[in-house]
Amino acid sequence: MQRVPHQVFPALLTIFTLISCQNDSNPAPEVKAPGPPKPDTIRIDPVPAEGAVTFVVTEGIINWLGKRTIGNLHTGTIKSRKGELLVSQNRLIGGTVILDMTSISANNLKDAGAKADLESHLKDSDFFAVKKYPTGVFKIDEVLPSNMPDFNWVISGSLTLKDKTNRVNIPVKLDITDTELEAKSANFVINRTQWGINFQSGLLGTAKDKLIEDIVPLALTLSAKKKQK
Repeated sequence: MQRVPHQVFPALLTIFTLISCQNDSNPAPEVKAPGPPKPDTIRIDPVPAEGAVTFVVTEGIINWLGKRTIGNLHTGTIKSRKGELLVSQNRLIGGTVILDMTSISANNLKDAGAKADLESHLKDSDFFAVKKYPTGVFKIDEVLPSNMPDFNWVISGSLTLKDKTNRVNIPVKLDITDTELEAKSANFVINRTQWGINFQSGLLGTAKDKLIEDIVPLALTLSAKKKQK
């Protein structure tokens, strides 16, 4: 499977987010913003956890898109710090991915000063408060097959940011061999206010021309290799 470059991601999330107070005349969105995916899953017999093999995450990227209700939008990435995935009988059955929230970047700003200002703002207390919460955690609870033709599984798990945890469902294309695992997601969305990220949210009665949308589209890519004994 061809690896998706960091800059494309095309994330995955992760997770994440938002936008800013900066304007850019030529935004270049990396992630489209569809409505929330509603994958049709199928219940199948579980595979035993006994004898599961551990795969170590070698690369993980979440692409995010944030926009104002009226005005500009921004895109960027968040990287994974580490993670381990459990595979049994060639199926993903669990695992945890740690997100490096200090790696939040904005990718569509051409001006270096504007880019630095936005990234600094995303890292401060208005958004992710990365000095206090340097990592996020995604824990896989269940993996179900999907009827979506291009994304054959749905990973259901809990996403923890800023000490708040909510459930997230991610449609993914999974390719697993004896030694490698590759995952690429469809676009999925989160509501940032569920994690206490309320800056210029509609929850606060923000004026429409300053409102940042609560719904944040994300996408992820993930690579892992079988753990060496």
